[in-house]
Amino acid sequence: MKRTKALLLLVAATCLTAAPARATKYAGEFLKIPIGARAIGMGGAFTAVSDDATAPYWNPAGMVYLPYREVIPQHQEKFGSLANHDYVGAVFPLDGVKGRHSALGVGVIRFAVDDIPITPRPGQLRPNVDFLDYGPDNDPTTPDPGQANGVWDRGERLLISADDLYMASSSDLAVLLSFARQKSEHWAFGGNLKFVRQSIPDTLPGDHVTSFGAGLDAGALWMPTDAITFGATLHDLTTTYLAWSNGTHELIVPTLDTGVAFNFKPAEAHALTWAIDLAWGFERRTLDSQIALGGQTWDVRTGLEWWYRNMLALRTGVGGKDLAFGAGLRYKQIGVDYAAQLHRFFAADDQQFPGDQNLDTTHLVSASFSW
Repeated sequence: MKRTKALLLLVAATCLTAAPARATKYAGEFLKIPIGARAIGMGGAFTAVSDDATAPYWNPAGMVYLPYREVIPQHQEKFGSLANHDYVGAVFPLDGVKGRHSALGVGVIRFAVDDIPITPRPGQLRPNVDFLDYGPDNDPTTPDPGQANGVWDRGERLLISADDLYMASSSDLAVLLSFARQKSEHWAFGGNLKFVRQSIPDTLPGDHVTSFGAGLDAGALWMPTDAITFGATLHDLTTTYLAWSNGTHELIVPTLDTGVAFNFKPAEAHALTWAIDLAWGFERRTLDSQIALGGQTWDVRTGLEWWYRNMLALRTGVGGKDLAFGAGLRYKQIGVDYAAQLHRFFAADDQQFPGDQNLDTTHLVSASFSW
């Protein structure tokens, strides 16, 4: 009971102090993109489940409940094929007495947009070579604001051909080094040491603006019974610091995920899990959050997972305003999972997002291998 009260006090303190005044909104945004076909198929309600090799991302404390070593690779194409999101994670249980198990884990996340056509900056465009300096109406016979001023103005016709462009990739990379430890049969704690590397192409071929940063995550699980699990994960608890090669500095705002999972045995050879997560945000994202109060926002994620003989799984879930479906197959030590995510399914008519109909369905496939 004392530990439960302490955890609740910690969560409350986090809610009051998690958004430092100097933190940068949307910094390290790729770290908030969910991973794992199994978790995404459940709508991202995975904080209290977290019992596979995606645990370093969702809740590192869950690594202690894996009875075997496991590796999970993932490939995901976001919004159709616009962006690639890849992950590979591994968990290695360590020896220990009952109720005192430990585990090590590692996770590597890459989010990239490839083959971006890079154009010169407006200040590098040459009049009547790279653009027609005729003003926004592109008519040299009529006086127009900006005409013949030697500077490219919005609306003036560009003369750059495809041969004048070069293709480059913008990529984000994160490495998670994880450790977890059971304190008893009911409590487990874990943490990540996180390194972040980002790269954005510059206007010169081969030149990139890059960043490097490091931070910490912490997670906890409480299992009062075999049927109920509570979980909490505090991401970027140190307000992860990012230093860019152009002299810019950013701070990633901490986020908090809390969740509960209920496990049922409706019939012989059948298993059902219902999970609910509450994602706490502190960046004043009131526009697209389900619940907002002052500078804090909350999003609800919930999902179901049904297993038959631990071989076939079906999943569905709701994550914020997205709808997801998924399925999985297991045969001995090998597994394959699939998920489809319908973006903004429950907000398709929102007038504040007139272009959201262009967000194609995201398809995700991940595999698992255990030994």
